[in-house]
Amino acid sequence: MKKILTAASLLIASVSGSAAVTVPKYDIAKGKVIAESVCGACHGVNGVSTVPAQPNLGGQNVKYLYKQLTEFKSGARVNPIMSAQVAKLNDQDLANVAGYYASQPRWGVGYANPAYAPVAQKLYYGGNSTRGVIPCAGCHGGKANGNDLAAFPRIGGQHSAYIATQLKLFRAAGREDEVTDPSQTRMNDAAKKGDKGMMQIVASKLSDNDIKVLSDYISGLH
Repeated sequence: MKKILTAASLLIASVSGSAAVTVPKYDIAKGKVIAESVCGACHGVNGVSTVPAQPNLGGQNVKYLYKQLTEFKSGARVNPIMSAQVAKLNDQDLANVAGYYASQPRWGVGYANPAYAPVAQKLYYGGNSTRGVIPCAGCHGGKANGNDLAAFPRIGGQHSAYIATQLKLFRAAGREDEVTDPSQTRMNDAAKKGDKGMMQIVASKLSDNDIKVLSDYISGLH
């Protein structure tokens, strides 16, 4: 019961923190111009990336997109390539491009390895109470469509390579791995400053095999 209550309290704290994201009124047409000139090479002008290491963005939660862009801009999320791309964009530009990609049709799904499904399903829908892993579905939904209000992203159908990389970055932050390059870790919101966020806590419990089967399974969810 204690573990259930702890997981529930973490979820509530995470929802309350992310739900505060407010996206300025945006102009989709202006966002398209930015997508064509700045973002399209990696993410596709329509938000469908042909590069497995780069995420699909079409139809993604606008709050999530805007929040990530502002954090690349501020340095709260460390990625040298993205920081360089948003350096000359102002807050309105970021809102416009987030709104544009959110307005695009949702990307399709990948082809998951059925051999991984039994193990991955248990983790995704049931977690692992022995190791303190809470279910992914609790935040991202049964079909991995995310949560628009809480700004939790859609991850279903996302490139498995991208998902695996992000889980490893969250894990490195959660385990406080000693890395010299801050771009090798990823943080997310916590209930209070100085605490670890939900994804760091969850990912810190995952093994390499957990990440492999989960990222593959999620890539085929829809």
